[in-house]
Amino acid sequence: MADFSITPKTSPDSSSAARPVRRDWPDDDEAILELSQSGDPKPENFWCLKDAFEGVQILGGTGSGKSSGSGQALARAFLESNLGGLVLTAKLDEVLSWKRYAKEAGRESDLLIVEPGSPHRFNFLRYELKRPGTGAGHTENLVNLFCSILEAAERRQGQGGGNDAYWQRTLKQLLRNSIDLAVLSLDDIDLPSLYRIITSAPRTAQEAASDEWKAESACFALIEIAKEKAEAKKRQSDFELTRDYWLKEFPNLATETRSVIVSTFTSMADCFLRGLLREMFCTEVTFTPEDTFNGKIIILNLPVKEFNELGQFAQVLFKFVWQRAVERRIPPGIDRAKSQATIRPVFLWADESQFFVNSYDALFQSTARSSRACTVYLTQNLPSYFSAFGGPNSRSDAESFLGNLQTKIFHANGDPTTNNWAADSIGKTRQAQFYGGMSEAMARAGSNLNQNAGGSLVFEYLVQPQEFTMLRTGGLEAEHLVDAILFQGGRRWLATARGKEVTQNFIRHVFPQNYEG
Repeated sequence: MADFSITPKTSPDSSSAARPVRRDWPDDDEAILELSQSGDPKPENFWCLKDAFEGVQILGGTGSGKSSGSGQALARAFLESNLGGLVLTAKLDEVLSWKRYAKEAGRESDLLIVEPGSPHRFNFLRYELKRPGTGAGHTENLVNLFCSILEAAERRQGQGGGNDAYWQRTLKQLLRNSIDLAVLSLDDIDLPSLYRIITSAPRTAQEAASDEWKAESACFALIEIAKEKAEAKKRQSDFELTRDYWLKEFPNLATETRSVIVSTFTSMADCFLRGLLREMFCTEVTFTPEDTFNGKIIILNLPVKEFNELGQFAQVLFKFVWQRAVERRIPPGIDRAKSQATIRPVFLWADESQFFVNSYDALFQSTARSSRACTVYLTQNLPSYFSAFGGPNSRSDAESFLGNLQTKIFHANGDPTTNNWAADSIGKTRQAQFYGGMSEAMARAGSNLNQNAGGSLVFEYLVQPQEFTMLRTGGLEAEHLVDAILFQGGRRWLATARGKEVTQNFIRHVFPQNYEG
């Protein structure tokens, strides 16, 4: 087994979050983006880091200008504010855009681009085993890594994460015992070792007792090594549970049960055991999530449009590891003033976010403000999320996740589901409707003129759904201007209506595309 050896700068054994960091980012309440109501700038209508911590969802149809409009504005604001961050990629040209933004912000040296041919490596299992923090090496954390990738794989294949709870429990049991055996025997862990343990385990009670199997099985050889080390490590109880699982319980599982859970693991692990993903994610550790805490911008240039499920699995995996690192970086008991002065804000960026969203995102976003993390997700419409979450509760899961992203930016969209949801999010107001009429009755003595008038109070959308279909999408015809309607939960924006100032819960803004070429 290879030694765990990486450079001190990125070593998981010494937390980069614990090192002194030079304060070069704005206060939480300082404006990083100025907004206006239809060209009428008001100093009160600013957007700051405190708003960014509450999460952003950008919605707009294909060609609506969401990436080149509001997306570009937020990306530039984060870079100019010296935030560290993680960028997930779906399209082939995304890395070029981020290189341009970084160059214009003077942040080129902070880019850490993970792509084929780069020297950057991240053995995710070894990192989790050796990383900073008291939870490092805990078996359950390693198991959850696999389950996060598996969830993405199931959604990609249209299964919707609807597996029976029994199969999920038995798969976790398989992973738990293979991980414990590797750590107890080798003091290290990597995916090839887990694969050898599982594929060489006994399939019957008779095989588990046979001398031939014992002589050839990697699983049995590691059990023997673990037996010698367990007592010194004071993990005798863990060893006995693991030994009994492999020699008694696993061989006596029903053939169908055993084949399903083994196949579930090997089919997921297979892509990480060969080629690009093996080299990048199963060898050594040269960078870690903690690098973003010191201002690095990690770009996973493995776009889904090019690498398909390989790119998706790798990015979902690293996103999960990064989110967990962000959540544990704030020392217990630290007050807001001290965290604002000493802990650099970071951001998570995902365009075409339907490829990367999973069930953990809602949990992460619920505490992102205290973790000083800004989440920005961009996608076309709500149905893309319904499809991504899958299963019978896909709509409620998606809406629960979206409810934790307080800033919603709506661009031009032709999807009625999204437009109606946007209008509902902004809400309705009570409005008076007046009507009147006039009639004339002829009689022998002359004519009678009758008039009538009336009115009623009705509830109407503040922004009608059809308005989202008519927003400008940029390009030459629109002078490279992109219209957007912003809504932020709990926020009152200042606007001018009919010559007087009013407050409202949404604002219209025009984003320049800064078009090149």
